[in-house]
Amino acid sequence: MVKEVISSKDNKQVKNYRKLNTRQGRKKSGLYLVEGVHLVEEALKSQIDIEIIIVTDGFKHGLDLSNQRTMFVTDEVMKSLSTLDTPPGIVAVLKESKATGLSYKRVLLLEDVQDPGNLGTLIRTADAFGFKTIILTPKAADPFNPKVLRAAQGSHFHLNIITREVSEAAMAFKGIKIGTALDNAVYIDSFQQPDDDIMLVLGNEGNGLSSEALELMDINAKIDMTGDSESLNVAIAGAILMHHFKS
Repeated sequence: MVKEVISSKDNKQVKNYRKLNTRQGRKKSGLYLVEGVHLVEEALKSQIDIEIIIVTDGFKHGLDLSNQRTMFVTDEVMKSLSTLDTPPGIVAVLKESKATGLSYKRVLLLEDVQDPGNLGTLIRTADAFGFKTIILTPKAADPFNPKVLRAAQGSHFHLNIITREVSEAAMAFKGIKIGTALDNAVYIDSFQQPDDDIMLVLGNEGNGLSSEALELMDINAKIDMTGDSESLNVAIAGAILMHHFKS
């Protein structure tokens, strides 16, 4: 059988998959795109539903794609699909998975975190420290944004990521809700590891937690800093806090 290699950027399938680089395209289709050998390999290892894997003709990736639907394309077509300056040679189109069997032992609630790099780093860190459920508010960055996916390095495939309003998520949670603020807060070194389920709540990069969110917290935590910096990036602060309260 002769292998078909798609050479036109105007191919209907290619045009549809290119739309996945936009939030609207992802929302409408329920699909998203990951780039590069590492993320495709992580997707293959997981239980995620793979729509198709697209490979630049002649690209050596070392992956077993024998049971996968594949499409071969030219360098020019791959360049049109990729968000990277140097196209990766392989991408996968994945189906957004529905959250099932939510774990509430450790939950990370992110209120309006908008920088894709920060969100991706927080997702990856949550995966490392056992925060298996991540709740994003509707105004947060899209978790399937290409920059978020690259920063998270495959952690999406191990976690439940859902969207809720702060009030809905916090009021439904039965464990201890720990907010982050400088006022009326306790240094994390004063905390003993609680036996209860924990929801750690982080706020927007510029504004922190809203007054509505703070009112719903059981306690607020802060990090002791001995240097001259007044604050930490939300992803760095989140990493320190998640390590402290890890499951």
